[in-house]
Amino acid sequence: MSLASILAGIAAGVPVGEALAQATAQQAAAPSQEGGATAVAVIEDVQVTSSEAAGEKLLEKVLTKTPRSGNVVSERALEEQQVDTFTDISRRVAGYRPNISTARQSRNSLRGVGVAAGGGTGSASETGYIVDNVYWNFAGFQWGDLIDLSSVELAMGPTGTAGGKNTNAGSVILHTQAPAFEPKTMVKSTFGNYNHFKQTINTTGPLIEDALAYRFAAYLDRGDGWIKDPHTGTTYLDTNRLGLHFQLLGVGDGWSDRVSFIYNASNEHNDYLTGTIGDTSLVYANGTLPSATFFQNVIKKLGKPIWTIDPNTPYLSRGGRDPAHIFMLSNELNYQIGENMLTAITAVGYGSFVNWGYSDNQLLQLGLGSGSMDTYVLQNSQELRLSSPKEQEFEWTTGLYGFYEYAWDRMHHYDYGVDTAAWLGNPAALPGLTPWWLNKSGDFQIAAYAQGTYHVDEKFSLTFGLRDSYEIRYSSNKFRPNYYFGVPYTVWQQEAAIVAGGGYGWSDSGGETKYHNGVTAIVNPQYQVNDNILVYGVVGRGDKPQSVNTQNRPFYINGAAQSFTQGFSRPEVSWDYELGAKTNWFDGALISNVNLYWNDLYDFQITQTKTYTSSAGVTTNVSYLGNAPHVRVRGIEFVERWTPFEGLTLNASGAYNEVRYVDYKESPSPTDWTFKGGPSTISLSNTRVTGLPWWQVNGGFNYEHRLGNILAGLGDWSDRPITGFVYSNASWFNKAQYTNPRSLVQYWQPAYVMLDAGLGLRTEDRKYSLTLWSKNLFNNRPWSSWTPGTSSAPTTVGISTQGPRTFGVTSSITF
Repeated sequence: MSLASILAGIAAGVPVGEALAQATAQQAAAPSQEGGATAVAVIEDVQVTSSEAAGEKLLEKVLTKTPRSGNVVSERALEEQQVDTFTDISRRVAGYRPNISTARQSRNSLRGVGVAAGGGTGSASETGYIVDNVYWNFAGFQWGDLIDLSSVELAMGPTGTAGGKNTNAGSVILHTQAPAFEPKTMVKSTFGNYNHFKQTINTTGPLIEDALAYRFAAYLDRGDGWIKDPHTGTTYLDTNRLGLHFQLLGVGDGWSDRVSFIYNASNEHNDYLTGTIGDTSLVYANGTLPSATFFQNVIKKLGKPIWTIDPNTPYLSRGGRDPAHIFMLSNELNYQIGENMLTAITAVGYGSFVNWGYSDNQLLQLGLGSGSMDTYVLQNSQELRLSSPKEQEFEWTTGLYGFYEYAWDRMHHYDYGVDTAAWLGNPAALPGLTPWWLNKSGDFQIAAYAQGTYHVDEKFSLTFGLRDSYEIRYSSNKFRPNYYFGVPYTVWQQEAAIVAGGGYGWSDSGGETKYHNGVTAIVNPQYQVNDNILVYGVVGRGDKPQSVNTQNRPFYINGAAQSFTQGFSRPEVSWDYELGAKTNWFDGALISNVNLYWNDLYDFQITQTKTYTSSAGVTTNVSYLGNAPHVRVRGIEFVERWTPFEGLTLNASGAYNEVRYVDYKESPSPTDWTFKGGPSTISLSNTRVTGLPWWQVNGGFNYEHRLGNILAGLGDWSDRPITGFVYSNASWFNKAQYTNPRSLVQYWQPAYVMLDAGLGLRTEDRKYSLTLWSKNLFNNRPWSSWTPGTSSAPTTVGISTQGPRTFGVTSSITF
């Protein structure tokens, strides 16, 4: 095997393992010399192109050759259109919702499903998150800016039979740029409104010629928040983060080894996610009203004024920063064994997410359910994969996968303040009383998988895969309030005050372990009708293990502890059916993909309610993480790309997504049905899952035009050809229902458009670039939720996770 060909493939942006596989396939296909002696294969060097080749190649592959639904945002779009976050990604590919909030609580979802509602650190997601072949389970590992990427890929449908960890809805896959043996450095600077400043550096080159290369990327991102507190002058939802990515790549004849270290950190005011828009607006389904509204209680109990009903103008008394630190270390070894490739992927990650902020508004210090939590997560994974060469009659991959996660939550949802005693009418509710929740969850999986593709002839191929996963999950929950001594109130009086406020006294659920064996399988036929049309189908069975109920709390009746809720949900089974077509016309100038999907999820993991009865016959309703018997996800996805002439590219993608409860007879009753004597559960069977737009359609263009040496004479840097470019991308989101379908009062978030646009100049060799850009040009700020409040809470909305209108200038220099 030619080392030169491997290096050339890597320089062309081909992933290291694929570059080795290409060389192997060419070697295997080389003819033998006369006389039967095996010849040493003569391998032509792969053409060396720019570093954008990997992303553009993957885009073409996914849109024209891969027999599954998916989409790709390539490096060129990431760099030129200022795609810095997952929110930016969601405006360019339909069917993906990043649900960015805090470092701990972001919830990526494809086709409307992700982490179970009410799920915490012990909950697996329907949507996987993968960085360079490594699956990262906890949401916090997704925190940080997007840098050093060759592409972002969305792969739809059940996964896991070809490697990694199994998921039911699909995966968001980040491909980073590999180290290169050709020296190159890029420095990029951004200045924008809200005092935004971002500096990025990305440099690569050889350490040992033709043997060892490095890549180092780092960023610093600072900016004021767009939510301002008039009382303190603090801005919330600000940007204050940094990160780095360091890699080493060693190559030799028949092997490569790539080490990757990622560090992301932030220290931001990102806990203000719920804003007040008015007094309690709750009307119970029986026509009655709460005994008093929230504003009335504030004035009556505390004698304090109401400061705001504007969600963009909060008055917080205890808003703090939430520091986060994420470490991710991985190693991928590829080793040639005959014609086959052995891949060993080892990874370890650690995340620390500490929260100091509280969301009590109106300058109050109640501390009732307004705090957040501290989370610490350790993850390890090990994968061994053996793969055959590509482009053969039968291609196959088989392997073993091991995964371990340990998570510890130190939660403090209640932290009493100076107003709590008067609010509860209980002088033992002393400031600083905190019912700490010490929750632990563990997950261990060992799995074997195999996937093969049989090319029956030049037109028809059949892919089939099977995975068996054995899972062990652990859960424990301790509740450890702090107590004061030397005060006029006993420990028991203080604990009673905590319970009266909705907290939990000293208690321990003990440890609990669950075991589960799950099977994942796919059958994926494809038929190449002609050079222009590929049709395919998918039948897949997915499996999701039971989730840990990290809020397995004690419950009380008349202040007396009864028991704990259940520690785990039941496992979830998915059956997915898809039919799609990928077409390309006019030598690839016009590409059109359409995919229909129907996904039945049985024992869908979601919040449930049970009614418990004390020995005295008194009942109470308790919510916990449980299961809905049957949820159906179905819809249509399409991706279009048209290049009518050189320099102009038009893009469009869309998704119609219907997520429906087929069978959910025991859903928790909405707030307006919780009147005295009302039902604890209510049927949502044959209703849509709320909070999701039915349609999302993205459309945009990118136009480039050579301008010649229009800046000649301004210096040595300017004496080179210039290209002008302009781009625009609009994402339309259909209206979304934010209230329970059974509620009498309904709220729908109206449809809205997020428009991003920019224009700029760059040299044709891409050494210099200058871009003027704007995101959310229409300044739309859609709410993410709506609640009518109660006597202890006002009417509130979820603060926009899309962000306000921003604009700025970005320059880059490559040398």
